[in-house]
Amino acid sequence: MHQSHLEDFIENLLKGIGVFHPIQLNKFHIADQLGVYLHLLEVRSRGLWDGELYYIFLNPNLSRQQRWQDFGHELCHGLRHAGNQKSMPSSFRKLQEWQADNFMYHFCVPTFMLKRLELPPDQRIAAALIAETFNVEFSFALERLNRYYQNNLFLLNQNIKEGDRFG
Repeated sequence: MHQSHLEDFIENLLKGIGVFHPIQLNKFHIADQLGVYLHLLEVRSRGLWDGELYYIFLNPNLSRQQRWQDFGHELCHGLRHAGNQKSMPSSFRKLQEWQADNFMYHFCVPTFMLKRLELPPDQRIAAALIAETFNVEFSFALERLNRYYQNNLFLLNQNIKEGDRFG
C-alpha cells in the first residue's frame, strides 16, 4: 500500500535519526537529533525561531501524552513552515495550523509503525492499543485510527482507478 508524501517525509525523517520503533519515540532524543532546543516551561506550548535556532516550549503541567502531541504539532512549524504567524493573514495562519495538526497525527503515530501493529477489529480496543503503544490520548488515537483507515481507503480507490486507466 502506498503512503502519502507526508507519511514518507515522516518515515524518512525518523529512520534518518535511527527511530524505527514506538519505544524510540522520545521527544527529547528526537529534538536533540534534529537540532531543536526543547524546554519545559509553564507557558502555552509553542515553537519559536531565533535566527537559525528553533526552540519548542512545552508546558510541564500537561500530561505526558499532551506534551508528546504538542511536540509533534510544534515540530511541524519548525520543519515545514516559515514566517511569523502574528504577521500573517488569518487564512494562511489557519492553513499552517491545519497542516501542523495533520503532521502531529502522522508524526506521533507514524504510519510505518502503525502498519506493523496487529490491530483488533474493534475500533475502541484498537484505539486503546494505539494510545498505549504511542503514548497518546485515547481521543487522539481514535482520530488517528480514523485517518489511517480513511487514507487507506483513498489510496486503495486511487490504485483501482489507475488500474482501470492502464488495464
